[in-house]
Amino acid sequence: MAEQTIADLQRRLQRLEDKDAIITLLNRYCKLADTHKWDEYASCFLEDGVVTFNHGQDIVGRERITALIRTAENRFQGQQHSLTNIELSLDGDRATGTCYLWFAATLDTSKPHEYHGFGGPYEFSFRRTEAGWRIAVLKLTKIWAQNPDTEGVFGG
Repeated sequence: MAEQTIADLQRRLQRLEDKDAIITLLNRYCKLADTHKWDEYASCFLEDGVVTFNHGQDIVGRERITALIRTAENRFQGQQHSLTNIELSLDGDRATGTCYLWFAATLDTSKPHEYHGFGGPYEFSFRRTEAGWRIAVLKLTKIWAQNPDTEGVFGG
Protein backbone atom coordinates (compact mmCIF):
# COMPACT_ATOMS: atom_id res chain seq x y z
CA MET A 1 0.00 0.00 0.00
CA ALA A 2 2.76 2.46 0.92
CA GLU A 3 4.63 1.76 -2.33
CA GLN A 4 1.44 2.45 -4.31
CA THR A 5 0.89 5.69 -2.41
CA ILE A 6 4.47 6.82 -3.06
CA ALA A 7 4.20 5.94 -6.77
CA ASP A 8 0.90 7.84 -6.98
CA LEU A 9 2.44 10.86 -5.25
CA GLN A 10 5.41 10.74 -7.63
CA ARG A 11 3.06 10.72 -10.66
CA ARG A 12 1.03 13.60 -9.24
CA LEU A 13 4.18 15.58 -8.45
CA GLN A 14 5.50 15.00 -12.00
CA ARG A 15 2.20 16.31 -13.46
CA LEU A 16 2.46 19.45 -11.31
CA GLU A 17 6.10 19.96 -12.29
CA ASP A 18 5.25 19.47 -15.98
CA LYS A 19 2.37 21.96 -15.81
CA ASP A 20 4.58 24.47 -14.04
CA ALA A 21 7.32 24.03 -16.66
CA ILE A 22 4.84 24.60 -19.52
CA ILE A 23 3.37 27.70 -17.87
CA THR A 24 6.91 28.98 -17.34
CA LEU A 25 7.60 28.32 -21.04
CA LEU A 26 4.49 30.30 -22.06
CA ASN A 27 5.44 33.22 -19.81
CA ARG A 28 8.98 33.13 -21.22
CA TYR A 29 7.58 33.09 -24.79
CA CYS A 30 5.61 36.27 -24.03
CA LYS A 31 8.38 38.10 -22.19
CA LEU A 32 11.00 37.34 -24.85
CA ALA A 33 8.70 38.67 -27.58
CA ASP A 34 7.97 41.78 -25.52
CA THR A 35 11.69 42.44 -24.99
CA HIS A 36 12.68 41.54 -28.58
CA LYS A 37 15.11 38.80 -27.50
CA TRP A 38 14.66 36.83 -30.69
CA ASP A 39 17.41 34.23 -30.31
CA GLU A 40 16.01 33.20 -26.94
CA TYR A 41 12.45 33.45 -28.29
CA ALA A 42 13.31 30.89 -30.98
CA SER A 43 14.32 28.39 -28.30
CA CYS A 44 10.71 28.24 -27.08
CA PHE A 45 9.82 26.21 -30.20
CA LEU A 46 10.81 22.83 -31.53
CA GLU A 47 13.08 22.97 -34.59
CA ASP A 48 10.08 21.87 -36.68
CA GLY A 49 7.51 23.89 -34.72
CA VAL A 50 4.39 25.15 -36.49
CA VAL A 51 2.59 28.49 -36.04
CA THR A 52 -0.74 29.44 -37.59
CA PHE A 53 -2.39 32.85 -37.25
CA ASN A 54 -6.08 33.39 -38.02
CA HIS A 55 -6.46 30.11 -39.93
CA GLY A 56 -3.79 31.28 -42.39
CA GLN A 57 -0.89 29.38 -43.84
CA ASP A 58 1.27 27.34 -41.47
CA ILE A 59 4.68 28.79 -40.68
CA VAL A 60 6.96 25.79 -40.20
CA GLY A 61 10.33 25.81 -38.50
CA ARG A 62 11.86 27.71 -35.62
CA GLU A 63 13.84 30.03 -37.92
CA ARG A 64 10.85 30.98 -40.09
CA ILE A 65 8.63 31.53 -37.04
CA THR A 66 11.17 33.80 -35.40
CA ALA A 67 11.83 35.75 -38.61
CA LEU A 68 8.11 36.40 -39.07
CA ILE A 69 7.54 37.56 -35.50
CA ARG A 70 10.72 39.65 -35.50
CA THR A 71 9.60 41.41 -38.70
CA ALA A 72 6.12 42.07 -37.31
CA GLU A 73 7.02 43.14 -33.78
CA ASN A 74 10.48 44.77 -33.88
CA ARG A 75 8.95 48.10 -34.93
CA PHE A 76 7.16 48.50 -31.60
CA GLN A 77 8.92 50.22 -28.71
CA GLY A 78 6.45 48.77 -26.27
CA GLN A 79 4.35 45.66 -26.36
CA GLN A 80 2.70 43.37 -23.89
CA HIS A 81 1.57 39.79 -24.42
CA SER A 82 -0.66 38.58 -21.56
CA LEU A 83 -2.10 35.08 -21.26
CA THR A 84 -5.17 34.15 -19.22
CA ASN A 85 -7.35 31.13 -18.56
CA ILE A 86 -4.57 28.61 -19.18
CA GLU A 87 -5.70 24.98 -19.36
CA LEU A 88 -3.27 22.13 -19.91
CA SER A 89 -3.72 18.43 -20.59
CA LEU A 90 -0.71 16.13 -20.17
CA ASP A 91 0.00 12.79 -21.82
CA GLY A 92 3.52 11.63 -21.00
CA ASP A 93 6.01 13.64 -23.06
CA ARG A 94 3.24 15.47 -24.93
CA ALA A 95 0.74 18.05 -23.84
CA THR A 96 -1.98 20.27 -25.26
CA GLY A 97 -3.27 23.55 -23.98
CA THR A 98 -5.51 26.52 -24.51
CA CYS A 99 -5.50 30.05 -23.21
CA TYR A 100 -6.48 33.57 -24.19
CA LEU A 101 -4.18 36.31 -25.44
CA TRP A 102 -4.54 39.99 -24.59
CA PHE A 103 -1.94 41.90 -26.64
CA ALA A 104 -1.14 45.59 -26.96
CA ALA A 105 1.62 47.36 -28.92
CA THR A 106 2.73 50.95 -29.28
CA LEU A 107 5.24 52.39 -31.74
CA ASP A 108 6.27 55.10 -29.28
CA THR A 109 6.19 54.52 -25.53
CA SER A 110 6.06 58.29 -24.95
CA LYS A 111 2.56 58.10 -26.51
CA PRO A 112 1.00 55.12 -24.73
CA HIS A 113 -2.51 56.17 -25.78
CA GLU A 114 -1.55 55.40 -29.39
CA TYR A 115 -1.63 51.63 -29.43
CA HIS A 116 -3.19 48.67 -31.16
CA GLY A 117 -4.63 45.88 -29.07
CA PHE A 118 -6.14 42.54 -29.91
CA GLY A 119 -6.88 39.18 -28.44
CA GLY A 120 -8.27 35.73 -28.93
CA PRO A 121 -7.76 32.07 -28.14
CA TYR A 122 -4.49 30.20 -28.46
CA GLU A 123 -4.32 26.45 -29.02
CA PHE A 124 -1.02 24.74 -28.30
CA SER A 125 0.66 21.40 -28.42
CA PHE A 126 3.91 20.83 -26.55
CA ARG A 127 6.60 18.19 -26.43
CA ARG A 128 9.13 17.40 -23.77
CA THR A 129 12.71 17.42 -25.07
CA GLU A 130 16.06 16.88 -23.39
CA ALA A 131 16.16 20.68 -22.98
CA GLY A 132 12.68 20.78 -21.43
CA TRP A 133 9.20 21.48 -22.77
CA ARG A 134 8.93 23.23 -26.15
CA ILE A 135 6.07 24.52 -28.28
CA ALA A 136 5.30 22.10 -31.13
CA VAL A 137 2.21 23.84 -32.52
CA LEU A 138 0.77 27.29 -31.81
CA LYS A 139 -2.52 28.48 -33.29
CA LEU A 140 -3.89 31.95 -32.58
CA THR A 141 -7.28 33.19 -33.70
CA LYS A 142 -7.84 36.94 -33.37
CA ILE A 143 -11.44 37.59 -32.28
CA TRP A 144 -11.31 41.23 -31.25
CA ALA A 145 -9.22 44.34 -31.87
CA GLN A 146 -8.98 47.79 -30.35
CA ASN A 147 -7.71 50.85 -32.22
CA PRO A 148 -6.42 50.71 -35.80
CA ASP A 149 -3.54 48.48 -36.80
CA THR A 150 -1.73 51.41 -38.43
CA GLU A 151 1.25 49.23 -39.35
CA GLY A 152 -0.91 46.52 -40.91
CA VAL A 153 1.05 43.71 -39.30
CA PHE A 154 -1.70 41.97 -37.33
CA GLY A 155 -4.22 41.21 -40.04
CA GLY A 156 -6.32 44.38 -39.85
